[in-house]
Order: sequence, then C-alpha cells, then structure tokens
Amino acid sequence: MAKFEMREYKREYPPEHFIVEIKPYSLLSNTKAEKYESGVFDAGGYRWRLSLYPNYETTSKKGYISLFLVLIGSVSGKQSPAEVYATFRLFLYKNTPETQEYLTIEDGSGKVNHFHEEMRRELGFAKFLLRSTFEKRSEGYVWDDCCRIGAEVFVHKGQTKTLDEYLPPRELKNPTSSVRKFRLGSISSKRDPKCLSSDKFHLQGRKWKLSVCQNGEPENKSLSFMLESKEDWKNFPSFYAKFRLRVLDRVHAKHTIEKEVQHWFCSSNCKIVFPDFMPWKTLRDSSKGFIKNDVLTVEVEICSLSVVDAPRILKKP
Repeated sequence: MAKFEMREYKREYPPEHFIVEIKPYSLLSNTKAEKYESGVFDAGGYRWRLSLYPNYETTSKKGYISLFLVLIGSVSGKQSPAEVYATFRLFLYKNTPETQEYLTIEDGSGKVNHFHEEMRRELGFAKFLLRSTFEKRSEGYVWDDCCRIGAEVFVHKGQTKTLDEYLPPRELKNPTSSVRKFRLGSISSKRDPKCLSSDKFHLQGRKWKLSVCQNGEPENKSLSFMLESKEDWKNFPSFYAKFRLRVLDRVHAKHTIEKEVQHWFCSSNCKIVFPDFMPWKTLRDSSKGFIKNDVLTVEVEICSLSVVDAPRILKKP
C-alpha cells in the first residue's frame, strides 16, 4: 500500500464521479471483513472501483479505516495492461443534524499518481480515519447503519495542448501587406461629423476596426483615432502590436502627419485611442492638403506583431 501526504478538508458538494452507500455497515464491522470492494465506475476513459478496509491496524494497534482507489482497466479494453497517470480525491460523507458534508482526502504533495493495472493498481490512504472516530455515532460518518464513500478521478493523458507565443514580436518583412488605406468621404458636407468608422478589416491575420472622431470644444477641436481589435476575446489570447497611423497630405505630399504606438491587446483592453492626433483646424486647412475633393485619407501600418502558433501537443517526459 502506497503512502501519501494526506490533505484533509470538508466540502458540501458531492463527488463528481462516484458515490456508493454501504448498508448495513454493521455486517462489515461485525464479521471482521478484511475488505469491501465497490462496483465499477468510469472516469477519464478508464474503469475504477473503491476498496474499503474497515479494520486496518498499525503496529501500535491503532485501528483505522482505509480507503483506496483501484484501477480495473481501460474502458475500451485496447490498452492492456492499462497504465495511467491520475490525481484523485476520496470522500466520506458526514451526516449529523448540524452538518451534511464530505470529508475529503487527497494527496497533499501535488504529485501525479502512477497506476498500473498489474503492478500498481491500488493507491489511497491506509490511515483514512480512526475507526473509533468513524464508528462514533455523534460524528455522523455512520448513520442508520449506513455509510457513504465516493471518488473523483482526473486522468492526465500526457498530451497537453500548448500555445507558443514569440517574444519579442517578429518584425514584419513585407511592408506592403502590413498597410491598410482608408478614404473617408464627404468630410465637409457632413458638417464636422462626430465619428466615422470603418468596416471590420483584416491586417496581418488580425481583425480590426478604425474610428476617426473629433474631440474637444468647437474652438479647440482635435482629430482623434481609435483602433480596436475585433477578435473573439472569449477565446483569443493577448497579443502585442506596434503600428503607425498617418493622415496623408494628398496634395503636396509633405505635410503628412504620422504617429507610432505600441500596445498589448487583451479582452479588457482591446482598443487604443489617440485623443489628440492633430488639431481640427489644421485638418481643415486647405493649404495642408489633408482633404482633397472632400476626402480624407488615413493609413494604418502594422510594424511588428507577436505571434501565437497553432496549438501543439506537449507529451509527458
């Protein structure tokens, strides 16, 4: 019988995978039964059972009940003999007028346990609970000549999916595929619209939306930008991007205004705002060439981007 570092606590929620009631318990205790074996249950693709030893004695003659998890084999029967790495918890129900909860015991070392159908099939706790405590009526572990035990088993299949994220981010080698140009029309006829937004667009494998807005009071207005990541943030990992925003001088090609920024995008911070990119009166100054034929041209360029590869299987050593 293997030995573990016992971690003990109480909880109200019942075991996830298996519960069995033994009734009448006195039939076990009075006949000095060596062991009670439960029926078989499935968890993690394997078949298991519980073994209860009601009369385990130490060398000092202290009596305990012992509770063990036993590997029977794989559900499919294809793996023979079955060899499993698993963590588990064993349970004993406590039922008193004041308390209905499960005494829960697990290996406190945090190790993943190695079961083998032929050589190491039974693992658990020889000193699960003092027999005198277990059988004491006021403790509530045996009530109406009945006791309830259970188990949770979590199988580690040694095939963990892992994502590789590359830091520092990769510099993008093809600048032309990293630039998106937007032409925002009817700027003057819309009488200083509060905000213009692009449709969702793709750039360097990411989904984006650009908004161009005006901020401030009439005498001190400014042009602002908001670049928003439109990924499904319930499932998408954080990523880093460095990018440049430009308002183009389409007339003289010498007044173009450009600003560079870097940002970590995540579910709670998926947008970056430039509140005062340029004064509004500068934008509307015809000598600067920003508006031509009532069209404003804006560019977004991604300079570098962190990369998350497709999931790969990380096998156990």
